[in-house]
Amino acid sequence: MTLLPVTLFLYVTAMVFALLDGGFPHRSLYRLFLVCAWAGFLIESAALGSVWAHRGIPPAVNLHELFLVTAWAILGLYLLLYPMIQSRRILPFFLMPLVTLNFLLGNAIPETAVEPKPYYFSAWFAVHILLLVFGMAFFFLSFLYAAIFIMQDHSLRNRRSPSPLPIPSLEEAERWSARLLMAGFPVFTLGIVSSAAYGIMHGRSGDWKPGVLEISSVVAWVILGLAIYGWLTAKVHPRRRSWLVVAGAAFSVLIILGIVWH
Repeated sequence: MTLLPVTLFLYVTAMVFALLDGGFPHRSLYRLFLVCAWAGFLIESAALGSVWAHRGIPPAVNLHELFLVTAWAILGLYLLLYPMIQSRRILPFFLMPLVTLNFLLGNAIPETAVEPKPYYFSAWFAVHILLLVFGMAFFFLSFLYAAIFIMQDHSLRNRRSPSPLPIPSLEEAERWSARLLMAGFPVFTLGIVSSAAYGIMHGRSGDWKPGVLEISSVVAWVILGLAIYGWLTAKVHPRRRSWLVVAGAAFSVLIILGIVWH
């Protein structure tokens, strides 16, 4: 992926503009962020698509590629949703460090050669990977809003002065955390179900053993399901719901490792 250094430069530049716009809001800073973010996203999309076309399998078979794809999915989801998000100006302040961190991790991890397995070339593998990655991208965005809710709630309970950043209110942070989680949960669930269905139909008896992917996926699914239950029934305190989202997002990181070790 020869275009990755250019993408890294654009993502870091976009992060700088996002951080500056958070501290010193100005329309031109946000526009510069959007230009760099869109340019980096399109270049990375071209690089990932080129690898996919050349190898015939999705570029998601080692940690190097999975972290790059995760960064691409998180930013792509934001760019898709930002016209609908009221707090789209401040969200990149929290979003771009997460995107850049994933991209940096992908670049820091050596690109190890992986022996292609037969199911890599099936349509199921591509669908399965994309469902899981975009499900986790929804979870990570939900996590950002949950973290903002926790910050706001902590300041109010301790009677501290509000943050100088124009961050969303408690109500907006909780509302968008719930929306993103509820949108991503069915996508993630389909990813898990598709994996299990493929294993049942094409796996050999005795080959399957639960590992990091299966365990972390189920744990994340249960934790985030509890958060959704709390929102739907109002039987779980908003602060606890936000902590459940944070915990579920943490287990999503283990899912990335589990995909590789699967």
